[in-house]
Amino acid sequence: MNWFGSTTLAASLVVIACAPLRAETLGPVTDELGVVKILKGQPILIGGYASQSGGDTNQGIAELHGAELALKDFGGKVRGFPVKFNTEDAQCTAEGGQTAATKLAANRQLVAVVGPSCSSGARVGAPILWNLGIPSIGIGATAPGLTATDRPAGFKGFLRVVPNDLKSAEFQVDWVRSKLGLGSVATIHDGSPYTEQLVRAFEKDFVAKGGKVVASEAIGPSDNDLRPVLTRIAGRKPDLIFTPVFVSSTGFLLRQKGEVAGLKDTPVLGGEGVFSANIIEAAGPAVIGFRIVGPSTEQFSQRFPSFVKAFETEFGEAPTGGFSAWGYDAMLVALKGGEAVAKADADGNLYIGRKALRDALFATRDLPGLTGKLTCSAEGDCGASIYAIWEFADASPTSFAPGTNPKKVFP
Repeated sequence: MNWFGSTTLAASLVVIACAPLRAETLGPVTDELGVVKILKGQPILIGGYASQSGGDTNQGIAELHGAELALKDFGGKVRGFPVKFNTEDAQCTAEGGQTAATKLAANRQLVAVVGPSCSSGARVGAPILWNLGIPSIGIGATAPGLTATDRPAGFKGFLRVVPNDLKSAEFQVDWVRSKLGLGSVATIHDGSPYTEQLVRAFEKDFVAKGGKVVASEAIGPSDNDLRPVLTRIAGRKPDLIFTPVFVSSTGFLLRQKGEVAGLKDTPVLGGEGVFSANIIEAAGPAVIGFRIVGPSTEQFSQRFPSFVKAFETEFGEAPTGGFSAWGYDAMLVALKGGEAVAKADADGNLYIGRKALRDALFATRDLPGLTGKLTCSAEGDCGASIYAIWEFADASPTSFAPGTNPKKVFP
């Protein structure tokens, strides 16, 4: 697997890794990767990076707002020290993740990072951070490879509260095969870690359960004419098109599908990356009947409804889908981990060991989060969410309201 996507990105990781970690003793703490000392009266710094611009803006902003509410609910402090949340825009690209992570990593007082939104950003950003001993907690990065047992060492500091796409793929295949009874699919990905790895997991499980993949296509994230790809797919006559690509690409696909003979009535199943108001504007009337997989917010903690009200009061709008809850849970994991390992000296200064914090995060067990009880595997999968299938029923740009548009159709 090409983890870094380009020699330029790989080189950037080599450069940033030139400041080696080393064992260190400061105050009452000894840690093999170093110690962060926070002077009395100074804040503990936690970073955040997510999609705050581009087609996936709604997702990233909701995630970071969720993290802000978690910090507020926690009292804004750890061991009596105020916590400051510094954020950067990672967009939903490898380049954005690289830039954001590099900016965050430049501050050596940073103890942990919440984010990012997307797997492409995590693939580049997580090693930049961990090479400096800064663990990161993914809030939307779902690609299986990020927590695979054979992942590179730079990902040993990455964990996530959002579920692994292997779970998503299994849920979707069960719905397509058992509920809909469909026997053939065509798939489309855009080459990003999230879309390609999810498609491959879906295809593998679909075939294992007796289905047939009649076409497997790839597009570029900036492609705006998908008719050639759709024409090839039409010739294979699939029962369904599965494509977890992002907002812009999905918009073009839905708008152009009806122009291709034989595809007008072929259903499309999308991914949770388009669970936002942006897809309505991107697809227009073609969004009606479009189905996606997304979090089943009804299965979230009983605290979720009160969280939604607090979110609306604080930010003036309802949160988008379940994204905000993942941001909340990632911050909660970070705060609990810091609370567990921070130690003070006689002068009132605080010390946090870098490896001790990383290990405390990975040791999270049965933590009551908004998305359910969070328990982390040895590889860093902590997600507790349960999935649902959602269907868009209204093309009005102002109609986005999970539960109404899109409405939950399964289970």
